[in-house]
This record gives sequence, structure tokens and C-alpha cells, in this order.
Amino acid sequence: MHWSKVIAKEIVDSRRETKHVVATGITPSGAIHVGNLREIIIGDAVHTALRDMDVDAKLIYVADTFDPLRRRYPFLPKDYETQVGKTLSEIPDPEGCHLSYADHFLQPFLDSLDLLEIEVEIYRADELYKSGLYVDVIKEAFLRRDDISRILEDVSGRQMPKDWTPFNPICDACGRITSAIVTGYDIEKEEAYYECECGNNGVASFTGGGKLTWRVDWAARWKILGVTIEPFGKDHAAPGGSFDTGKRIATEIYNYDAPYPIPFEHIHLKTQSGEGKKAKVTSMSSSKGTNIPVHAIVEAVPPAILKHVIVRVRPDKHIEFNPALPLLYLIDEYEREIVGIGRGVAGEIPFRHLLTLVQIARGEFSILLEVIKRSGYAIHGDDEELEEIRKKAGYAENWLRTYAPPSLKFELQLDVPTEELKQLSELQKKALGSLAQEIQDGMNAEDWHNLIYDVASATKMETKELFQAIYMALLKKPSGPRAGWLLASLDSEFLRSRFESAAVSMGCAAT
Repeated sequence: MHWSKVIAKEIVDSRRETKHVVATGITPSGAIHVGNLREIIIGDAVHTALRDMDVDAKLIYVADTFDPLRRRYPFLPKDYETQVGKTLSEIPDPEGCHLSYADHFLQPFLDSLDLLEIEVEIYRADELYKSGLYVDVIKEAFLRRDDISRILEDVSGRQMPKDWTPFNPICDACGRITSAIVTGYDIEKEEAYYECECGNNGVASFTGGGKLTWRVDWAARWKILGVTIEPFGKDHAAPGGSFDTGKRIATEIYNYDAPYPIPFEHIHLKTQSGEGKKAKVTSMSSSKGTNIPVHAIVEAVPPAILKHVIVRVRPDKHIEFNPALPLLYLIDEYEREIVGIGRGVAGEIPFRHLLTLVQIARGEFSILLEVIKRSGYAIHGDDEELEEIRKKAGYAENWLRTYAPPSLKFELQLDVPTEELKQLSELQKKALGSLAQEIQDGMNAEDWHNLIYDVASATKMETKELFQAIYMALLKKPSGPRAGWLLASLDSEFLRSRFESAAVSMGCAAT
């Protein structure tokens, strides 16, 4: 049984709720990356498993847009030093294309969720606070300040300052949420009074004038949104960590049961500086820029594959994500064992084969359709079918451009590579001449495979040497994609002419 179904059954058996809310979220401090994606895909898998059991459930995503910019990250201009400490929802977009810093990094991710076909309700933390949903839990936090402080000390083992409060006000002078200290509050007026490091004394409304501190905010959010299930990174699940304090605050302060926890291991980025070199494994980070943004990877990898990469591994196991050859192997596995990618004829064409076809087509869709037909696939030509082919071909082209190792890239030589053919032996040229004589229209990959072995045997040469000659004649390099697939994709007259040219270039025409 898949791990998501095991978790769903355990939730139904152990929880008293009949309706479930699966919560996920992230702070959009930088590009939301593949590592961040694990949380929402785990949530989506459990949500789907619950729905399959006819359980009333929904998946939500909370963007922590009311968190501060903690420092000027390397990808930000120097003048963003003045924005440090302000909430992400109020900071301008560094590139000027969205309403705020938060939206700049959040919106591409939300667009990616649509491509991933994840059904989710989106909440923005700044809107939740500004709408007044937090007012009652802020009041309760102030009234129970000492109790919360005691819980934090008991669970985390750290000494809380005597002037600690559960609320971070936003200074109405400098705009920071990190530099003001609460000096008092009025429950009836629903406001807090503060002194800021900038010298300003002001009043912060409970409705959008500040936010609860992290560990209190998390517990309060569970109650406000009715959260019953939540996946989160394993660091939050450490003894004395934020989930342990959240459980105590939820039950003792807000009279609410903490959600069913699904702690998960992280996704590490595995990259190589060159083929044959040892891969480097790094932790992904939005702020440091060591990541692959979700909106970038969904342009190069079919969404179903990206979900498969994550759901195939149990949450308590870490994932090493390598977008190059290892990802292609996973695509092979997915198409072989689960289902083809795309509807209609697009789903019939293996992704690996499509990598060959799009390189032959050189970006020309009409040529791609001809090449697909020569490969033995029937294209009916309706708009939906053509769009599916175009979409899958786009993934293949983007993956080749962005992540493919050099060994998978080639350029079909439209002109005879004369200089390279001089490197071939007399026997190789003779074998190419023999191939030219045996070419028939409509040969498929298996036909070509058998012919290559027959010619190699007849000319008493190593099959490897004939493959090298074929690649050199067509690609100007000694290796390439599977020869059968490549040759079946090309026009028979083009191949006949090319191999004959190779054979006669040194006076070795077949007789």
C-alpha cells in the first residue's frame, strides 16, 4: 500500500474529526524551489488518499507573506538594505513586475501548482491578519502571555525575557516588524502600544498592525483555519522544537487539538560540473539561490514526473534531486511502469525518443510532425493532439537546453562532414556503402538495428565501429542516441545519399 494511503487510514482511525484540512505553506523570501515543493505534494497525496476513502477533506496553502525580510539576500540590489525588517507583502517587487516582493516569488509558484494539477485553497498571511481573523487569538495570547512564556521555557529549555510578548508590532514610522517592543496593550480597543528602535512611539491595531511570534502564530493558525493535518520539515519536529511548543500552545491556550503531523526529510540538489565528475550534493535555499525554482523545472519536466519524483519516496526518506541523467532514468521508469506522458500519440512517444526527434527537427514543428510520422506514429492532426505533441516537445527542448549532459545533445549535419569522414577506416566506409544499398522506405528501429548487425557481420568488423561511422556521418561525433531510433526518424533518401557520400569520399563505393 502506498505511504499516502497508510497515513490516510491512520488519520481516519486515530482522529475524531470527520472533516479534514491539510495545511501546507512557505515564506516567499526568494524563489520557491523543488525542495519547498515536497511539502505541498505530500499534502496533496494525503489529501487525495483521504478523498479516495470518501473522507471530506481539503488542501490549503498558506503563504507567509507577513514575515519580514531578514537580510539583503545576494540576489537583491544594495538599496534593499533599507527594506530589511519590513514584511514581504509591503516591500516593492525587486523587478517591478508584481505588486510586492511576496507576489514576485509567490505567483510563479502558484502558476506552477495549476500545471501540477494540485487542487488547493490559497491564503496569504497578510490578508488573514488584515481581515481581522487573528484578532481573537491575539487577544487570548496577550491575556495568557505568562502561560505561553512558561510553555516556551518548558518545551524549548530557553529563558524567556521578562518583557517578552507574543506580538510583533509594525512600526508606522519605519515600517519594520522586527524593531519595535510592546509596552502595553488594550484588549477592548484591540491595539498594542510600542516603542521602536527608530525612536517612534506608536499604536498597532490587532487587525493587521502586527503579527504573532512564530511559534504562537503557528498554533493560532491551526485553530483559525481548522487545520487537522500538516506536513512539515523534520527540523520543526525536533524535540523541543516548534511543533512541540505548538502542540502545547494549541491545547493549553487555544483549546484546540494539534494537527496530525507528517514530518519529512529534505530534498537535496545533486549536480555535476561535468560528465564523469563526482556529483555535489547541496541543501536547497531560496535566500542563497542554491536551488531549482519550481516555475523553472515545470517548463522542462512534465508535471506528472515532478510529482512522481516526490511521491515515490516515503516522507521520512531524503531525496537527492539531480535534474540531468538520473531524472531522465526516472522518466523512463515512469513511462515504462506507469503511463505515457501526454494524451493521444504524445503519450505513445517515449520522452527519451522525443529528445532525439526534437533535435532532428531543430525547432520546426512541421518537421517534427514529419519525423514523428517516419518513426511509425500515426498523427490524425486534430488541434488537441497537436497541442499535446507541442507541449511534450516543449518539455523535451527545455530539458535539453537546461539540464541535459553534452552526451545527449547532437546536431544533425545537413551537409556532408567531409573532414570528419576522413577519420573513418576503409572498412567503415565500405560498411556505410553496404548500408546505403540495403535501405528501404519505412524501416523501423528494429529493422535498422538488425541491418546494422547484419552488415557488421558481413564486413567482418566490430559492430561498435559501424555505429561510430554512422554517428560520424550524420552527427559529426562518434556517439549519439540509439541508432535504430535515430535512423528510423530520418528520411530514407537522405540516409542513402549520406552513406553513399561517405563511402565514395575515399573511393570505397560498395559494389
